[in-house]
Amino acid sequence: VLIARSSQSVNISSKEAFAVKTDDNQDVGFISAGQSVELRFNENRVEIYDATGKSLGAYGNLIFTTKSSTQRYIINNKQYRGSLWVTTQEGKILVINRLDMESYLMGVVRNEIGNLGMDQIEASKAQAVAARTYAIKNKGKYKIFDFQSDINDQVYDGAGTETEVSNQAVIETLGEVAEYDSKPIDAVFYSTAGGVTTRSHWVCKSSDPKPYLNSVSTKIGDKAFDEASPYYRWEVKWTGEEIEKIIKTNLPAVLAVVYPNEDFTKLANQRLYNLAVVSRDSSQRVQEFKIGFTKDSYIVTGEQARRIMRGEKYMLYSSLFRLDVMRNADGTIQSVNCKGAGFGHGVGMCQYSAREMSKIGYSYKQILKFFYRGTDIHKMYWCDLFRSQKTPALHSTGVF
Repeated sequence: VLIARSSQSVNISSKEAFAVKTDDNQDVGFISAGQSVELRFNENRVEIYDATGKSLGAYGNLIFTTKSSTQRYIINNKQYRGSLWVTTQEGKILVINRLDMESYLMGVVRNEIGNLGMDQIEASKAQAVAARTYAIKNKGKYKIFDFQSDINDQVYDGAGTETEVSNQAVIETLGEVAEYDSKPIDAVFYSTAGGVTTRSHWVCKSSDPKPYLNSVSTKIGDKAFDEASPYYRWEVKWTGEEIEKIIKTNLPAVLAVVYPNEDFTKLANQRLYNLAVVSRDSSQRVQEFKIGFTKDSYIVTGEQARRIMRGEKYMLYSSLFRLDVMRNADGTIQSVNCKGAGFGHGVGMCQYSAREMSKIGYSYKQILKFFYRGTDIHKMYWCDLFRSQKTPALHSTGVF
């Protein structure tokens, strides 16, 4: 897991002693408990300095290891299990955390589903299975590491964010994944559905329809499972000047792949005249959205619109929204009022729904099968190491 990327320097320390070696197992140094080392980029190599500022040499790659099962490395005030591998890429130092699957998940679950109590452990277990399924399906996504530690994959903040509930959720679902036709699914998830989920291929037009990712209502009667979310219903407002500036800033970057030969600098001298929903899917999420300037206009997806209209103060929390546009006398936009529902892309498991479902008695398997229709929960591997302990030792399960 990539946990740090820096063009400057990275500091690594631990409360316990650790060894630093090269890729070919040559000793670089032995660092005492409580001491730190500093890594600096030096001509496509990593130069390492001890606590006194003395250079221990520059190397292509470095490995940080220990024999202690309780070892925690500290980087940017975050604690990490396992070992570290340090390399360089495109002028930057990369710090990669190597650890077994279950230890990785213990650093993910609480960051994705929230800091839950024991009354919501079934939601944490559902998150553990979804996160494990994502990890197994997407392992090897990048060339020299498997995952990033942010929302590009799953939010992994190491051992410091683990809780008793989230760790127990991982251990009690050890090795379990969600499958469809005996294959791990795309176990996507997000914060809040706003009352209804949507289909995968409606959000990502390049993807094939997945029968287990259909539109599902989160309501039973007049009550929705995710009503407790602060994003169940929301409203944001912009002045015309604010939204025009935001769109002109974001649109070129978002649409560069769609229009590789487009000269977006021409928009600098154009005014924003039109923001309009062109089409919606059956969940009422925006599928096509029009952004019109004085001369040029663009049709974007609802998810692209979310990225294009994201400012420092406000954003479109989901593509389930409607707009009210007020205009000046010359037709330009005076203000935009947007009301919406939900937070996230709306495909797969709604985390706020899972939390409520757990509280009222749903099991983690029922939660998963509610959002991933037609799937089975399969134990892909076993590991005796975890059966009788709440805090795992650092040994590979054979998955990573």
